[in-house]
Amino acid sequence: MKRSSLWWQLLRMGRAAGQRAGGGQVRAVALLLATAVLALGLTAVAATYAVYDGIEQRTAARGLQFHDAFPARPTAALAKADFDEIEGRQFSLVYVRPLSSRTTLPPGVDRWPAPGEAVLSPELTRLLRSEGALDRYGKVIGTIHDAGLASPGERYAYVNPLDRQLDKKSAYPIVGFGDDGMPTGDVRFIADRGKFLTALYLILLPAAALALVAVRMGSAGRDTRTALVSALGGGRRHRALLNLGEAAVPVVTGAVLGTLPALSVTAIGNTRLPWIDYWLSSTDLRQWWVAIVLAGLSASAGMLLLVCLVHRPATRRKSRSTRLAAHKSRVVHWAALACPVLLFATVWGPAQLDPSHYADLRMKLYNSGVVAVMATLPCAVAVVAAMLGPQLARWSRRTGDVGALVSGRHTAAHPGVTARLVAGVGIALVLVSQVQLKNAQFGENARAAEATANRVGHSVLLTNFSDQLPLKRVGEVLDRLPSGVETFAVYRPKNPSASAPARIQGPCHTLRIVQLRCSPRPVIVSSRVADQRLVETLRWVSPVVDRFEVQQGPALPGHSSAAPEKLVLVAADGKDLPQAEIKQLLRDSLPVASAGADAPGAEWLVGARESVAHGKWVIFFGVPGVLIVALAVALANLAEFLRFSRKVAPLSVLTGKRKVYYSTAAWALLVPLLASIATSVIAASWLAAPQERAADGVELSGNVLATTAGALAVLALLTWWWGARAAVRQSSQWRPYGE
Repeated sequence: MKRSSLWWQLLRMGRAAGQRAGGGQVRAVALLLATAVLALGLTAVAATYAVYDGIEQRTAARGLQFHDAFPARPTAALAKADFDEIEGRQFSLVYVRPLSSRTTLPPGVDRWPAPGEAVLSPELTRLLRSEGALDRYGKVIGTIHDAGLASPGERYAYVNPLDRQLDKKSAYPIVGFGDDGMPTGDVRFIADRGKFLTALYLILLPAAALALVAVRMGSAGRDTRTALVSALGGGRRHRALLNLGEAAVPVVTGAVLGTLPALSVTAIGNTRLPWIDYWLSSTDLRQWWVAIVLAGLSASAGMLLLVCLVHRPATRRKSRSTRLAAHKSRVVHWAALACPVLLFATVWGPAQLDPSHYADLRMKLYNSGVVAVMATLPCAVAVVAAMLGPQLARWSRRTGDVGALVSGRHTAAHPGVTARLVAGVGIALVLVSQVQLKNAQFGENARAAEATANRVGHSVLLTNFSDQLPLKRVGEVLDRLPSGVETFAVYRPKNPSASAPARIQGPCHTLRIVQLRCSPRPVIVSSRVADQRLVETLRWVSPVVDRFEVQQGPALPGHSSAAPEKLVLVAADGKDLPQAEIKQLLRDSLPVASAGADAPGAEWLVGARESVAHGKWVIFFGVPGVLIVALAVALANLAEFLRFSRKVAPLSVLTGKRKVYYSTAAWALLVPLLASIATSVIAASWLAAPQERAADGVELSGNVLATTAGALAVLALLTWWWGARAAVRQSSQWRPYGE
């Protein structure tokens, strides 16, 4: 027979054997899903490099090239980068006044806006239109194309201010846009690529666990076939061809399905990711399509290689032996010994590095340690169970529990089976705890700002003005505030110290609004009798909160030497102030980026919302990761049902009672799963310790951990019941074979 025809026949035999074998269809589905998830994770890695590469290129192309950095080139425009916020999220905008109509346009812009006009990104246009404030920066005359945006969903704007808004002294001369310029836009807000790739562990690690479970499903029949081929003189290549024939179709199909989402973006255009509200650039992915295809090929090649490596024949000495001996994997035992060492090293090791110098290294070591602990924890549970198995068997002799006897011997003989059974449980618990920790974002100041917002809302605003603004001009703007808005000032103490109170000064009718008495001379007042809005103001502008001085007088002095620390706006009726109208008045009447009005602590809330937005990516990857682990648990249990029911079916000859199967399933399935849940809860709590910071609100949620453990315990009970029922059905069909 020709070699090529033999190879083809072996592939067909492997395919046919997989279809005829018990649970073959289940394994095919498991291989397809595992390969699809692995391909999806690897293409996500390639897409991450593509997206960040595109962001860096487009951000560099629009960088502000200051004249000081390029003194040999003529000044082309005056520019000033600024920030604004919408829906609680900050974004960048650039105020720019071209000095000539021939000044080179920034990327993505068709023509220069005239004074009082602006060009906006599509996403910013949509958001401003939804708020009814499309003309916030002036008349909109165009849209910034994708070539000028870091990402299709970026919020960005170029604004040409009016003459009264342009302060030429504070603006910077620029020579153009391009490389070596000051970056603006999303690059200032997004997490770096390394942290994003670290988050992808939440997909890749569960994918690896699912792959191992899928490959080992139905291994008993496959091991028998491998031994037969070896006995007939088949070599390593022949066994590999049989395994490839069985796995090739589902693996290739899964790789295609896993690669399709990334490839479809390159074909259909920019795509919005659900819930996370991020737009993927089809241009970026199109430039990296080769890497995306290679990621899919790597997933299929890795799975096929794993299929061939996992199912190896027994050694010659062991294959010749007819003695029934239990095989204990050395790998499982070594992994079990490594688990406590890795757990201690992960908790203690990174903490020894100075976070101010080695923050990235600390995080990489910690994440690597978490992955290693998740990989070895099931082995530790399995080895401990194997050590207790003989004790359980001896105990069963005194009690007469046949199920305990069989399960104890089985657990002691097959620690690898137990490790596969409990692997998903351990990974799920640790993974859930890590997802919850990485999503705890609010720090102490942010939580204080949120509490202030809950107490007073927008009924009080703190204004800030540039030191370059004349007080007379500030006073003119304050006189134009909407009706019902009152102003008072907070002054620094004359003799600054940690115990010196601030001084509140304003017109008499304004002081009465915040429940204060008028006095031409400074009077010390306790905060307990003051308006809540005043107390919340002091929390953010004064080191002393329990008391303050009150003095009747103008909120804004007539000379700059006595400028107040803050000018505070309050509503006469105690309701929320028209913040949008006030900010628009400051924006239209004063030079750009020279004034603002925000609720107390708003700057901390803005930063916290950015952290929450970053944390949503952790949930975006973590929730599917947990679901993948749950799928791996279900598939592993299904495979265990099939194997377990076949092996214990002959017990019907020994007992004739069906309850023995429930007892056997309890000791072989339920107890190891419950032990793994308890062990994993302890490991997850210890692994959380290095990340917990109570002052920053980063704490492991006991409710989340308890809920997850409870759900897994219910799954363990279902596993026990299903396994026992499957064994009962198999016992009714089992017949002895032989002479």
